[in-house]
Amino acid sequence: MDFTQLRYFHEVARAGTIRKASERLNVAASALSRQIQQLEHQVGMALFDRNSQGMRLTPAGEIYARHAKLVMLDEERARNELAELKGLKRGIVRVVSAEGVVSDYLMQTIAAFRASSPGVSFQLGVIGTDDIIKAVKNGDADIGLAFNGRLEAEIEFRLQIFDRLCVVCAPSHPLAKKKSINLREVLGYPLAIPVTGFGIRTLIDEACRISRLRLNAALMTNCIDALRAFAFNGIGVSVITQLSVRRELASGQLIAVPLTNPTLRHSSIDVMVLGARRQPQAVEAFLKQLRDEAVARKTQILV
Repeated sequence: MDFTQLRYFHEVARAGTIRKASERLNVAASALSRQIQQLEHQVGMALFDRNSQGMRLTPAGEIYARHAKLVMLDEERARNELAELKGLKRGIVRVVSAEGVVSDYLMQTIAAFRASSPGVSFQLGVIGTDDIIKAVKNGDADIGLAFNGRLEAEIEFRLQIFDRLCVVCAPSHPLAKKKSINLREVLGYPLAIPVTGFGIRTLIDEACRISRLRLNAALMTNCIDALRAFAFNGIGVSVITQLSVRRELASGQLIAVPLTNPTLRHSSIDVMVLGARRQPQAVEAFLKQLRDEAVARKTQILV
């Protein structure tokens, strides 16, 4: 097995079909298929099941895919470190994040980091918690910032920041004077919540299941800005985290009322990486910057 074969195998495993992988690699499909067949011959067993839908990894292929992913990530890390030896203070940090922390915490951290390391660039994707975990596990992102992420095999939490889940409303709303509130009472008002796949929604669904509550939301969305606006415009109330509305709370535009349901009282922003991978220097430096920014904000750090 050579590196080219490993790279081709890795891309076919990611793409799921020879055609998609050949387009991404700019390699003829016939040549790509031939390399995969040669690799399987060398291994002595099939790495893919072929069907009309494409290529699916066999159990042997799953093992090889984990190996290939780490090799590809290590190759990228080596290139970054060689560049630094040449005095090129540069690199790319790939981040996927929950939307609620992007405009404030994450962007301020990136700004502080680039002030001292202007040669480092960032790729940022905004997705839900489930997809964040998947992206980090697949090696598509270096760092993930998820709300209440699941600690799965291959995933390592490098930082956890306490982020209280609250009911957010306009100052004129009847709930604004409350010191705390139970989800049962919240359901009596027009409610905005995230769609399925978001960490916040997972907690809400679990709280409803435990308390045998029927969830009937006026708005379900994948946009945190929409949740803010729903509350700000007096349409109703939104369930959201405090960090997501930090600026609006500070300016008095919105009021946050903590939820008392046990399931909803313990929540966090989880900064995660692929545990088996040796992180590039730029990624390690940015992880430190994320922690330093959290400390500077005097937020409660859990890990």
